[in-house]
Amino acid sequence: MTTLSWTVPMYLPETPSGIQVNNEELWHAMVHKAQDPAKYVPYITGCEVLEEYADGLLREITYADGRKVSERVVYEPPTRMTFQAHNDPDVAEIVNEIGTDGDGRPTFTLRLTLTGDGQLKGQKDPEFLPHISKTFSSSLLPIVHGAINGT
Repeated sequence: MTTLSWTVPMYLPETPSGIQVNNEELWHAMVHKAQDPAKYVPYITGCEVLEEYADGLLREITYADGRKVSERVVYEPPTRMTFQAHNDPDVAEIVNEIGTDGDGRPTFTLRLTLTGDGQLKGQKDPEFLPHISKTFSSSLLPIVHGAINGT
């Protein structure tokens, strides 16, 4: 399986020594993002929580292009959340993880694993991987801003 990963610091780039958040605040923001991702992720326009569980939820998200994807979101507090796609032909799983950098400041990692079909698509279509990489990497700063600003 092909996995793509990005890690960014969890502080606003324009004020790297200014606004800081702790891991508890980050976890709360991640849970809110799972329940209402359109406020954080530019390419998601809607979300319906279908079921809630002690360890997460089942949701249906709507992408900007109109596609709907069901995901089982598994909470692994206090630092990790896994989004298991049920009907996405290209994406098998997305992991969001809170970590720390070398200076002890919080970081946010987004890891994306492609399905077998998504991997084949990446081999056949030279624009697929750059497109999916750009789509997901472009969501990092809005997620960071939303978490820090308490969206």
